Amino acid sequence: MVVNFPMKYFLIFANSPEDKNYKNNLNAGLRLALTLLMDEYEVYLLLIEEAIYLARSKENLSKQETLDKYSSTKTAKESDETEESIVEDVSFSPYELLDGIVSFGGHILVCKSSLTLTGLKEEDLIPSIELVHLQNAVNIMVECNQVLVF
Repeated sequence: MVVNFPMKYFLIFANSPEDKNYKNNLNAGLRLALTLLMDEYEVYLLLIEEAIYLARSKENLSKQETLDKYSSTKTAKESDETEESIVEDVSFSPYELLDGIVSFGGHILVCKSSLTLTGLKEEDLIPSIELVHLQNAVNIMVECNQVLVF
């Protein structure tokens, strides 16, 4: 059976990364975007409302934690190591994920009106983002094959 996956993905993020109810969803969306890019799909991320806090530059972050706390623990029997447990952190901070998304050619769009809403300035954000009006983002979105909301 041949499966044809869409070639262009548009992912919308609107929730605050500070809200514990959405941290895992945001992390899943960012990881999915990075995975799609690694498989050579075209990916656009739209950060609106409080989700633009995800795109704060490294200098404007207090210590940014990973969005999820999932990790796997192996015991000595499973890993041929000493008796103490080994924890493998499989999470990345939003900054690390966005950096990976940009390095694989992803497009990070930030809605200009959300800057006013949050009080952030363009210089507070990572340099690789594209500031857009919502209408421009909608024009890009309708050209994509798949839209996902996180």
